[in-house]
Amino acid sequence: MSGRRYNCGCGKRRFRDEAAAREAAAADEEAYGVAVAVYRCPGGLAWHLTAHGFIPEALRSVGRRLAYELVEHGSVEVAEFRTRMGRPGSRRWTRVERCAEQMAALGLVRREGGPPGRLVAADLPGLRRVVQAGLDAYRP
Repeated sequence: MSGRRYNCGCGKRRFRDEAAAREAAAADEEAYGVAVAVYRCPGGLAWHLTAHGFIPEALRSVGRRLAYELVEHGSVEVAEFRTRMGRPGSRRWTRVERCAEQMAALGLVRREGGPPGRLVAADLPGLRRVVQAGLDAYRP
């Protein structure tokens, strides 16, 4: 990235889009010989680089956490996941169902047993992309 260096609100170097982050990652890999991954900032729209790997606890959005668990386990009991996301009636609690509906509409998951029921991973590459970029940024 040429010119002025931009920092994100989280204090990390930010890139305006995924393409710029991938370009910087490739340059870093070539210069330092270390594998570098890109990810969308959990707290914003910027993209960052990491050579430290992935930490699931850093995923702040409900959609990204749900996608992560679906990738890891293949299926998720929605009621149990919702309980871990927050107290009944909270914003995060209600967001779980909306994320499940969005994922089903996009063909990322299929439902078993009706709402809340169980979600089963149907498109693992798509779910991995949601973990990386977020549900709202996912484009099939």
